Amino acid sequence: MNFEDIRKKIEESKKQKKEQQEEQLRIDPKTVDKIVSEMKKKYREEGRAQEPAKESIYELRGMVSGTESVKVSTQPVEELIEIKSPLVSTLGRIFLSTRLLLEPLISGVKRFPISKELAFYLYSANVNYSARQYLALSVTIAGLAFVVSTAIGIVASIALKFDIALAFAIGIGMFFLTLIMVLMIPKSIAQKRGKEISRELPFALRHMSTELRAGISLYKTLETIASSNYGLLSVEFARTINEIEEGTGTEEALRHFALRTQSKSLRNALFHIIRALKTGGKLSNVMNEIAEDVSFDLQLSIRDFAEKMNFFGVIFIFGAIVIPVFIAIIGTILNAPLGLPIASVSMPPSIILALYTMIFPGILGFLIYYIKSIQPSV
Repeated sequence: MNFEDIRKKIEESKKQKKEQQEEQLRIDPKTVDKIVSEMKKKYREEGRAQEPAKESIYELRGMVSGTESVKVSTQPVEELIEIKSPLVSTLGRIFLSTRLLLEPLISGVKRFPISKELAFYLYSANVNYSARQYLALSVTIAGLAFVVSTAIGIVASIALKFDIALAFAIGIGMFFLTLIMVLMIPKSIAQKRGKEISRELPFALRHMSTELRAGISLYKTLETIASSNYGLLSVEFARTINEIEEGTGTEEALRHFALRTQSKSLRNALFHIIRALKTGGKLSNVMNEIAEDVSFDLQLSIRDFAEKMNFFGVIFIFGAIVIPVFIAIIGTILNAPLGLPIASVSMPPSIILALYTMIFPGILGFLIYYIKSIQPSV
């Protein structure tokens, strides 16, 4: 056997070994589900099944496969009564006292799509509750809304003499409306934090570029940003510093930071930094380029917002002036005793009152809320 044959044999052996390692690292989601199901079955047979261990299968799958980084908290509901906030501790006591009634509701709420991402958004919003605790609070608040709205509906049905079933229908509607609104709060907070972070990002990146160009290490630069006055951006950098001090590698901590933030600009910047660390690029130059890109993106978002406002200005005028005036004119004509062929058609005053007190203000309120939500943070 000559030297060339030996070399080929060694290369083939290395290639086979590498393929075996990659096969071992490759994770099939179906396999993960099967393992989790077997563990759940085993714990049930042994009488050790606990609800907190089952609540985050969706997030655990992401963590195992390496596609997401979600810090799953499994604090029990009983700890709610120990929280300093009087409102939260009171809601916790209400839940524990009515646990047999509200526990089945939590099992149903867990099937909602928004509940499957609840743990991630709680972590992203820096809300110090576990998904289990927040679900308990949500169901309790929604239950109180049901009781109060149903009681008001029953009183109104007795006073106004309408079907009492409508009161229970109103109560059920308020239950689901309140529940959905409370469940959406963590996502809303996380997105709001992302907007505030994007506002400070260009200045922080240029600060980091200056520090790195001066020869300061990346870790010290991160500490400087964490201790500076960049609002929520400094808070998030401080969380990353804590992860590094607890033993997480710098690249992995920055990856966690990128995955939990709702700021697309910051996420892109962090992935560029991670890539530069892996490839050995000059970080100071990378920071400057990223800062320029972020500033340009902010300018584009302002321009897009201004273009949208031209369109929404027309809609606002149409909804706030044209339609109300048109309804007022039509209502006056239909209700006036003019002897016209259309005199048999009328518009009851109750409908006009509902239009001007609820429907039109609701439409305008929604438009204002939408405009506020898409407004760029600069």
